[in-house]
Amino acid sequence: MAFTRIYFAAALIVLSFACSKPEIKHSAANTTPASSPTPKLEIADHFAYPISSSETVTAKKDRDGWFKELEFGKDGSLGEHWTVDAGDNGGCGEPVYAAANGNVIYAEFAGPEWGIVTILEHELPSGERVQTLYGNLLDTTIESGSVKMRQEIGHVGNANGRYLCRLHFEVRTPASSAWNQPGPMNSADNKGWLDPSNFIDSHR
Repeated sequence: MAFTRIYFAAALIVLSFACSKPEIKHSAANTTPASSPTPKLEIADHFAYPISSSETVTAKKDRDGWFKELEFGKDGSLGEHWTVDAGDNGGCGEPVYAAANGNVIYAEFAGPEWGIVTILEHELPSGERVQTLYGNLLDTTIESGSVKMRQEIGHVGNANGRYLCRLHFEVRTPASSAWNQPGPMNSADNKGWLDPSNFIDSHR
């Protein structure tokens, strides 16, 4: 009888080991979100106007073929409107160029008011960053990656017929409420937006 009890107890011990699950050790999960490194930009050591076969144009109708139809700040405009001297839709399809070395941040249709928009980000020699916006485009010829100054990035358009052909051009700082996005075309609050012509003329 004693042998029977010992045998029964031993059988229970073996059974308990067989049924028990081994402890699985899990490494502690890394709950810290991966940070997105700021993309390295080729330094934008100087800027040029984004229209015309020349790096510079004047605001008036003259021999350079382009004129500034709307000044920065007029009627709340957050940028400038550039069109050909001939006016009307004569500028449709003219090339639009990157104002400086940079990276494409945005390049797509941004709604009926904007049409197609391209935004480039630039790093200045000081380490500061600015963005240039090119609006009302007919199309965009580059959707991502880096660009060189005066590289063609699209063509002058009219936002699907909403306006006469023109380029809406902006320069922004990180203080802009529309950093990385089209945002408004006009606003009484222009904090973070710079006068494009003044900026280019002081960074040539």
